[in-house]
Amino acid sequence: MYPGAAGRGRPAARLLRAGGEPVRELLDDRYGERIGDHLHVAGGGAHGRVAFGFLSAWDSGRGLLPSSGVATRWVLLAILTGSYGAGAFGMLGISPLSPSLVAGFGLTRLQVALMVPSIYLGGLLFSLPAGRLADRVGVRPSLLGGLVGGAAGLAAGAAAPTFPAFLFCLFVAGSGWSVVNPALGKAIMDLFPAPERGMAMGIKQMGLTLGGIASALVLPRVAATLGWRAAVALSGAVVALAVSFIWRPLGGLGRGAPAVAPTLVATPSDWSWARRPPILAFFASGLILGMVQAAVLSYLPLYTVQALGFDAIGAGFLVACSQAGGAVSRLALGVASDRWLAERRSVWLALTGCVGAATFAGYAFWPVSSPLGAGALAFATGVGAYGWVGVFFVISAELGGVRRAGLLSGAAFASIVVGLLIGPAVFGLLLDHWDSYAVPWVVFAALATLVTTATLLAGPAIDRERR
Repeated sequence: MYPGAAGRGRPAARLLRAGGEPVRELLDDRYGERIGDHLHVAGGGAHGRVAFGFLSAWDSGRGLLPSSGVATRWVLLAILTGSYGAGAFGMLGISPLSPSLVAGFGLTRLQVALMVPSIYLGGLLFSLPAGRLADRVGVRPSLLGGLVGGAAGLAAGAAAPTFPAFLFCLFVAGSGWSVVNPALGKAIMDLFPAPERGMAMGIKQMGLTLGGIASALVLPRVAATLGWRAAVALSGAVVALAVSFIWRPLGGLGRGAPAVAPTLVATPSDWSWARRPPILAFFASGLILGMVQAAVLSYLPLYTVQALGFDAIGAGFLVACSQAGGAVSRLALGVASDRWLAERRSVWLALTGCVGAATFAGYAFWPVSSPLGAGALAFATGVGAYGWVGVFFVISAELGGVRRAGLLSGAAFASIVVGLLIGPAVFGLLLDHWDSYAVPWVVFAALATLVTTATLLAGPAIDRERR
């Protein structure tokens, strides 16, 4: 037992430490009562044993797992990353297929703006309930259920007879996908102490971009050879295959909220975070960044074909370059946010906004048609459009803490989804009205600049809300 832990009536949060981080930071309720001050280690008492056992689990890095050890959580992270990548192969695969879908359904450029939002409309409706579900039933059932829903929607989409029916199938797939992010956010909080969360979230987010790279390289070729229906069917099959592989290894992540929770004092409403301006400002930045991300997902392939003169396979290559930029930057920014400016993670969001503004201005004023130059610019675009996501979800999970990580991760995903729904429509309307890609790229460069400015100004207040 830790020194002094047997002293009756002394706050456990002041006596025990987990990985060098005060336990208070793990257990305090951010929005009112200090939970750590209400857990007392009473030598030999049942209450003391419960509190000490709960805190000792966090000391070993186990979270809610039945087994301990550093290797266990990193192996589980690899499994979670693989499942996320399989899901991303299906969901992000719609973007590089857009030229084939335009030909297959006879779509206008404005109709293209409906595809990515159809996926994320389900996220807007279900991400908050999904966060509560992850907190209550645990990571394993919520994650696997979400992947099953995504696979079913994509499989149905491959047989859709009309474009509206196809959009509805994307909505079904996106509803399942909306469960995945909150479940993974809770998993990171359960498995990793604060000094490792940025790296862990960056690795997890690499699954998203690696899945996107794979779909961008594979699916356009499948569509060119076998048709877009075969490509969409392959997307659903990959998502379904992931479910069969990860079912058993995730058995330790099947539980929901910790059993110690009923012994804690009453806490404020789960919605008290919605009345705190810094948190609302943080989610507003997620909305704008979601607009930027969805615009790039929806229109970078068409821009590559219509403005730069590449064919569909070349467009897929540039999409893969942008996803590679996202993958590298998500991991790099996650590691950086753990090692430097750990108390100011929001600074790294501002950095990605700055990169995005520069690359979008490049598309507007200095279009590059050489394969090497276009690939390098697409890579940088991925840093600005996708690199922020890992750090954003780490901050959101830390805003929620151990007991609300799923809920706040769901709220973060919902804020992003609103942007994902708006972004392609705004870009498409600007493109349709001006009949030029320069105007929408300039507008989105301005939005990225706005995020950088706002995050630098509101960042200190946001970071003070983290635990």
